[in-house]
Amino acid sequence: MEFGQKLLSLRKEKGLSQEELGGQLMVSRQTVSKWELGDSTPEMDKLILISEFFDISLDELVKGSDTSNLNIKNIGTSESKLSIQKKGIYHIIILLVKIFGILLLIDFLVMIIYFIVNGFPT
Repeated sequence: MEFGQKLLSLRKEKGLSQEELGGQLMVSRQTVSKWELGDSTPEMDKLILISEFFDISLDELVKGSDTSNLNIKNIGTSESKLSIQKKGIYHIIILLVKIFGILLLIDFLVMIIYFIVNGFPT
């Protein structure tokens, strides 16, 4: 949805005329009309006033979509990836511990065989 259409929709939801909205934003009715028709766009300070007045984010106002749900989905996806990475690291650590244990056992067996073959030092 374009900015002008979004502004028109928000204004009508609140039951305001162009003149009433213009009064709230300290602009003329004609300016509000130009914004809604797409003939001009408001300055940043007016965009901030509009977003505060309608209690929506600037992203939602300008882009015409609610990005907060996207952020929540991204956080969930990031947490899932992090969980998978943690599981992968855990499995690698377990594998390294097993390898170290096997090497230690082999070293112990080689030492026992050495002492059996060569006898214990006196």
